[in-house]
Amino acid sequence: MKQKKQHKKRNNKGFTLVEIMIVLALVVMLGSFAGVKLIDQFKRAKVDATKVQIASFKQVLDAYFLAHNTYPETNQGLEALISKPTSGKVPENYPDGGYLGKKAIPKDPFGSDYHYECEDGQTYSITSDGPDRKPGTADDIKSD
Repeated sequence: MKQKKQHKKRNNKGFTLVEIMIVLALVVMLGSFAGVKLIDQFKRAKVDATKVQIASFKQVLDAYFLAHNTYPETNQGLEALISKPTSGKVPENYPDGGYLGKKAIPKDPFGSDYHYECEDGQTYSITSDGPDRKPGTADDIKSD
């Protein structure tokens, strides 16, 4: 009799396969919800970083404007902030290190180039193609 009781006790220990599968399914569901939220936060962080970088360009462009009484022309682009323009309105007193202090214009956090437009030397726009990397879509990020 004692042997049968001990045998039954051994079978009652542990989890059944169904219980383990239910727990695994719950863990996977919770993980997928957390993963989606994490990806959304990552995209938002890149959008915010793009806005910060555009704001930085705006500050440097304002310094360029104060020194030359004009913003770089569209054909000069943002490159006018790192090296002296050779076409259009060429500034006379351009600083040796440029205005941005870098050797190249950084790409946006999505890996694309920024688009710069300035036709009149007084107003400009800077645009990033945004997460989809396609110009002219709803997710584009623009300067104010």
